[in-house]
Amino acid sequence: MPTKRTGNPRGRPPGVKNKPKTVVLFALEALKEPRVAPVVVKPKRRQGNYRNQYTDMSPEERSAAQKANAAKRTPESFKNCGRKPGVPYHLTAKQHAIVLQEARPEVKIIMSKMKKQGILPEDTRAVQALETALTVMKSQTADANKIAAARLILDFTKSKPVAIKEVTVRTAEDILDELLDDDDEATDNE
Repeated sequence: MPTKRTGNPRGRPPGVKNKPKTVVLFALEALKEPRVAPVVVKPKRRQGNYRNQYTDMSPEERSAAQKANAAKRTPESFKNCGRKPGVPYHLTAKQHAIVLQEARPEVKIIMSKMKKQGILPEDTRAVQALETALTVMKSQTADANKIAAARLILDFTKSKPVAIKEVTVRTAEDILDELLDDDDEATDNE
């Protein structure tokens, strides 16, 4: 008795009693079985109404509508999109503004102390850069930003140690005297 087709290759599973004795009998029995057409499963259609504003438009209307939408997209419309540079990921822009407001009084105190000590540079832009770096140091930002700000502050405020070089001014007579001394020693050794 033929078994129902399962989609597996033709042949008998192990343990079936009515095995054909030869290859010819096996082929004849396989040809007698009716061939079943494979079942084509159609993909399910998505549920819901997937229509948009362009569905009922002609191609010319669709093109005109898309050009009108493209004209609306200007750099000004994208001005308030996304995160501003320097705002940490764990804070919103409003929270970051509050953190900076809280850091500014400390920065003003530090700047006034630096001014009394005479550490501040004369250039107003350098003073503003220093104030901004101090604000970054006192706010909740990444450690890499704080380290970069600290390096900037040290560059502005602390002078680097100067390597001491002995500069000796030698005259032409001194050089000639040395050469004569070298010649005298060379002739004495010979």
